[in-house]
Amino acid sequence: MLALCRVVWQPVSETGTHNLMKNFAKLSVVTAFAIAVSTGSVLAGDTKWGAFAVDTSDATTNTPYYGVGGGDTEKEASDNAVKFCAEEGGKNCTLATTYEQCGALASNGSSIGWGNAPTQEEAEKQSMVGCGKDDCKVLASDCN
Repeated sequence: MLALCRVVWQPVSETGTHNLMKNFAKLSVVTAFAIAVSTGSVLAGDTKWGAFAVDTSDATTNTPYYGVGGGDTEKEASDNAVKFCAEEGGKNCTLATTYEQCGALASNGSSIGWGNAPTQEEAEKQSMVGCGKDDCKVLASDCN
């Protein structure tokens, strides 16, 4: 992505100092945004879709490997979640759930549950119910 900016330098008078500072501030904000967009550094909350991927195949861990991914499409979010799960050490990461609003993942090490709902609190409750054990805890939750 190429961002074009035009900067006009003019002599500074006493009344022009304030305008120069305002223009510099505007240029700084535009530059920071252009850098963030060009490097792909966009906040997770700015994505339309979210997803959780898990790998429960390693019985030696108390917590399953998991990844939380976001994206502008359901497929992009799913792919990112599987990728992040693998980066955490998962060998058999599979998609658990996708969501457009909020999602959550709960586990006790041997049981796992997930939920998606309009609010983070509701998604976390669903994940705990899905996990089904008294010692389950919410591992991650996210809202778009």
